[in-house]
Amino acid sequence: MPNLVTMLVSLERAVAGMHRKSLQVGDHKVFYAEGGKGDPMVLVHGFNSSADCWNSMAGRLGKHYRLLAPDLPGWGESTRLQDTSYGYNLQIDRLHQFLQQLGLTRFHLIGHSMGGFISAAYAARYPDEVRTLCLMAPHGITEPVRSYLAECVDRGDNWLVPATVKDFGKLLDNVFGKRPYIPGPLIKFLAAQTIGRAAKSARIFDEIQVGDPPLEQRLDQIKAPTLIIWGDQDKLIHVSAAEIFHKAISGSKLLILNGTGHMPMMENTRQCTETLLAFIKRPQEAAEAAA
Repeated sequence: MPNLVTMLVSLERAVAGMHRKSLQVGDHKVFYAEGGKGDPMVLVHGFNSSADCWNSMAGRLGKHYRLLAPDLPGWGESTRLQDTSYGYNLQIDRLHQFLQQLGLTRFHLIGHSMGGFISAAYAARYPDEVRTLCLMAPHGITEPVRSYLAECVDRGDNWLVPATVKDFGKLLDNVFGKRPYIPGPLIKFLAAQTIGRAAKSARIFDEIQVGDPPLEQRLDQIKAPTLIIWGDQDKLIHVSAAEIFHKAISGSKLLILNGTGHMPMMENTRQCTETLLAFIKRPQEAAEAAA
């Protein structure tokens, strides 16, 4: 089964035009996917995920942009050190070092969930580097309406860090508005990988509940044109948080997707991609007209 899974994922990457590479960043070997051509676009995944979450969008985006999607340190195939922190501030530092080593000084930045926090904070810290910003269901602020995940965690049921195959099935049910079909043997293989990393993942989950300083205090420092995308059926981060981001980031655009859960790039690929491409095009045209 591992060989079959590897073949399937490799095929998905190939169809998307993405190729795997690696780079040493401090104590971590960082694997990343690269493809496409044009101005650089950096894609930052969420918790318990990897660069492969972007494959469904990459084929279309790669026709217009050079895509770089890292497995963040601690996730995917990148190094995970048991005694090392993967809290937000250190991850932002690692992402900056990674991009510097690639020679990227000006790029479009897309972040999902945990990666949304990292991307928003990065854009606030390094405003001259980020041309445009897209945040998909970003983590990091207190939700006006508490999410289903938050309520479950209070009861001692953090299904985002599954401990059994059954728990992994619950995770899939909850992250998607409508769970896609995945063959049973593949679910068991993916579940085994996730469960084997659960103890450290639980510690990372606790680490990222703290923003220092809180993300909400940094949002007004974001200068890049910003697109915010959220699913109205998101059980991990309640959609009520979308308005907080929208109001705090000057001039931002907000798109709420009906019938969509926490994975809009996979559940509603076409609309996410078309909206993102159109959004980026407008600031570029305005800049060219002013030049």
